[in-house]
Amino acid sequence: MALYSSAPPDRPFSDAKPTLLVAWWITLFCTCLILLRLSGRYIRVEKLFLEDRITALALLPLYLRMACTHVVLLYGTNNIELAGLDLSPEEIQQRIVASKVVLAGRIFHAATLWTLKFTTLEFLNRLAGASSKKVYKILINILRSLLAASFLAIIVSDLAECRPISHYWQILPDPGPQCRQGVAQLLTMGISSAVLDAILIVFPIPIIMSTRIPTRRKVLLSMLFCFGFLTVGITIYRIPETIKEHGDQIVRSMWASVELLAATAVANLVALGSFLRDSGARKIKFRPNYHSSGTTSRPQQGQGTTTSMWDQAEGEHRARSDINHWEDAKQADTAANSLSNDGAPRPQSSSGSAVSPTQSHDSLIQADRGSSKAAAILSLETPRSPERVVPAGMASLKRR
Repeated sequence: MALYSSAPPDRPFSDAKPTLLVAWWITLFCTCLILLRLSGRYIRVEKLFLEDRITALALLPLYLRMACTHVVLLYGTNNIELAGLDLSPEEIQQRIVASKVVLAGRIFHAATLWTLKFTTLEFLNRLAGASSKKVYKILINILRSLLAASFLAIIVSDLAECRPISHYWQILPDPGPQCRQGVAQLLTMGISSAVLDAILIVFPIPIIMSTRIPTRRKVLLSMLFCFGFLTVGITIYRIPETIKEHGDQIVRSMWASVELLAATAVANLVALGSFLRDSGARKIKFRPNYHSSGTTSRPQQGQGTTTSMWDQAEGEHRARSDINHWEDAKQADTAANSLSNDGAPRPQSSSGSAVSPTQSHDSLIQADRGSSKAAAILSLETPRSPERVVPAGMASLKRR
């Protein structure tokens, strides 16, 4: 099968309508996947990771590519058989515009795929950060360089295959297959995409296997990453299929849209899967390890805890505050007890108001809570709760 061939026959717009509808549907579905990831992440941790921001950035080239695809399928390009075809000046001008736009559409298509690959790579970078091996960091930097170099090669192959460049949008006479079929860009992008996807699939497997998580969990994570072979298979299939159809733009746009759908699903699969399993990073808005009585309860076996550093700092701050409050309450009650024994008047609080029996009782309850938190968070011995003290006013009433 030769790389370059004769031009395909002209096809009416009615043949391109199904492809156009599928392309729009896939674009909207990819948008839903990305927005679902972003909203789910923000709800769980109230912030977005770096890979989430990169995924959101993919929406820009995704819709720019779709706009170009709409124009290309509506007007048609110069990759048609001109024999026996009578084109009006308006149709020629439309095909000139579409032939220019298709070059930009191919770059936007590659930009969307490569942005999604960067998303996966940044997630792997965060995964490799948990490992102490520096070789993973080196490999991450190498993969970043490969992604940048391959994307630059795609742009060059898209614009440098035909000379002069104006022949890319020449209609009459026929500029030749090198200027209308875009085989160089198809091969460069397809091979680079397949190789990089395979590397991104294999790279995290050793990291996962070296962790201490259960074997069942290792197998599940490995299977999630292996879904990337779906994108590799689609890419490998669409290259010969497009060449066999003489570079027909309808076929090429259809398989490019399917490839985008698979790449978007694979790039967001791990994140969306963690949301469905209720695992991964999340912000804890309450303290599930403390009952209302103030005693510490141990988490059940197998129950994951995902407390962040700021959660721990907040808990320590609250524990110290409770200890200080308990010490103040204990000193006030001790002073009240000494004054009652000497027949002194009713004790006064630090603010100058009398301490009621209800306030004294509340201070004893808070003392128990503070001591239990301190023992759990600060690893201190649990202080003994002070004995209940009867204020001087109550003692005089009992004597009467």
